[in-house]
Amino acid sequence: MDEQEKSNEIVEVKDASGELQRQKEEAMKQKIEARKKALVDLVIRQTDYDEDKAMIKLIEWNYNYLNVIKEYMNPNFQNVKKKEKTGTKNQMIYGEIRSFMDDVNKQALWRKRQKEKLEKKREAYIEYLKKQQEAQQKQDKDK
Repeated sequence: MDEQEKSNEIVEVKDASGELQRQKEEAMKQKIEARKKALVDLVIRQTDYDEDKAMIKLIEWNYNYLNVIKEYMNPNFQNVKKKEKTGTKNQMIYGEIRSFMDDVNKQALWRKRQKEKLEKKREAYIEYLKKQQEAQQKQDKDK
């Protein structure tokens, strides 16, 4: 009798966990559908697509609404050609020298600013120590 009751309890637990799993899956499906509906609404607001065309475009772009809107604004947004720098060897050499010197200048300015910040912190700390020392001396005189 005990074994049969235990097996019934196990079956009930399995059924309850199966039901819980089914409820979780159903809730997840509802959330996904709500998200898809929100994406369709967003695309409709940003474009002049109707609901069917917005859904087709979202599926085409794997639910990436940014790409759908970009495609609406510029159908060839993925075909942007990058301009190659062409020039003589002399132009390329001077360009490299210029960029190197710019980097050196930026680093020097950064180090200068860091040094100034450190100096200000030192001055503030020295001032703090002086005030603390004066307060200590004042307390000593009062005693």
